[in-house]
Amino acid sequence: MKRVLPSIVVLLLLSLSSIAQRGVNFISGGNLRTVFDLAKVQNKAVFLEAYAPTCHVCMAFKPTFENQQVGDIYNKNYISYKLDMTSPEAAGFLQKQNIWIPSTPTLLFFDKDVKLMHIAIMGENTNSPEALISSAMIAMNPQKRATAYKAIYQSGNRTTNFLIDYGYMARILKDTVMNITVLKTYAKSIPTSQYTSNVNFAVLQKAIMDDENPLFVYMINHLAEFNAKFDKNLVKQTAENIIMYSLYSSRGNKYSSAKIAQVKANLAKLGVTQKAIGVRIFREEATALFREGKSAEAIKILESIIDAKTDKASYTYLSNFVKSRTSDKAALAKATIWAAKGR
Repeated sequence: MKRVLPSIVVLLLLSLSSIAQRGVNFISGGNLRTVFDLAKVQNKAVFLEAYAPTCHVCMAFKPTFENQQVGDIYNKNYISYKLDMTSPEAAGFLQKQNIWIPSTPTLLFFDKDVKLMHIAIMGENTNSPEALISSAMIAMNPQKRATAYKAIYQSGNRTTNFLIDYGYMARILKDTVMNITVLKTYAKSIPTSQYTSNVNFAVLQKAIMDDENPLFVYMINHLAEFNAKFDKNLVKQTAENIIMYSLYSSRGNKYSSAKIAQVKANLAKLGVTQKAIGVRIFREEATALFREGKSAEAIKILESIIDAKTDKASYTYLSNFVKSRTSDKAALAKATIWAAKGR
């Protein structure tokens, strides 16, 4: 029996991928474990199309995946599987792989041992057999695939297109340190006269996560230029997102009160109300003030968000928040009062 069982397993796995169709043969049964088991059996890499059932762009790619030339490349080199982004399977897998999917469809390429090789973000302008084939071929090239970007950067490549690609990929792979480093390098490599170009507005929208990046600093100080060229709501949303990415990152926990004041001023430039700013920033601002020994100022910040609608759970939260950040007696006395209101 020990000799027969492996053969039966192989036959079962092979049957899942043997459904004849035009173009790419996507496995129609099983799950990700099945896919990678089959990849080991056939000694192939794995291709996952991250898609959403309601994504019209994903639907538009269906005939492109059915192209015979596309199928020839993918079927020869990959075990292919459609990864439904609305499924728990996709959420768990991507969390484990530390991958953020910005849009669908996204092409994910792994080796048979579940090691990432390449990621390609697709869109309406890349819906062609040539684009799909190019992505598959790049994934097979150890010198060009996304996982080689760090080595390419360390080797001295500072071409603008590469820096944009690497900065965006670092964000997708949740490598904030490299995202910040690479995109600062990029911003410093181009003249400020190009900062309001279509390309750089796209970089601000899609890749930059740092409110100290020169591109963002220019943007927040020259909003009129951006508003004159792009949709004002989109400009506001883009700038606001970058500010909040920075604030809510691990860096935000270390901000000084002076840096927090700058963040508040930048949000005010975007038209965010003082009340809304206070609600968004009170934790980080109070944390900075407690750390700097300015407990009375920190308590004032916390008091400013309390109103008639503050419930028991919120009072309990504020009490615990203070206790976790200071040993100041006056502040702890206030925390005791809030704890009582939370009971």
